[in-house]
Amino acid sequence: MAHRREFLQQALVLLGAGMCAPALAAWLQSCSSETKQPTEPGGTVELDLSTVPELQQVGGAVKRTFGQHNGGQPVLIIRLAEQQFVVFSTVCTHAGCEVGLPQSGRIPCPCHGSQFATSDGRVLQGPASSPLKRFASEYDPARNVLKISF
Repeated sequence: MAHRREFLQQALVLLGAGMCAPALAAWLQSCSSETKQPTEPGGTVELDLSTVPELQQVGGAVKRTFGQHNGGQPVLIIRLAEQQFVVFSTVCTHAGCEVGLPQSGRIPCPCHGSQFATSDGRVLQGPASSPLKRFASEYDPARNVLKISF
């Protein structure tokens, strides 16, 4: 990868695109496997549950994206009880595929068959070996709002 990066930089310089080389170098460096991905922004969001019909009943679930939280990927929100919710990343811990909606108390991953518990995201069936990432949430029944912390 490093040789290709150097070749492309030199080719741009030779073609008179010297002004673009620094930008291209930064872009190529961001593609390198050694480069760490930026950390996701922290913070909280509030979800008005009256606008989410899927979460009106216990057992309901929905996927929602909240800007760049969770790396821009959706989260899975599940209503476990009248006043209890869980929020998980939809990114499978095995190969990064997007998990599906819960079925019979399990969250399936369609790529390789992993299954996770709806109650806490733990692995019920591999090949995944780590639980789904869980985000803290707090339900305000007076406002019917779920506050999710990232």
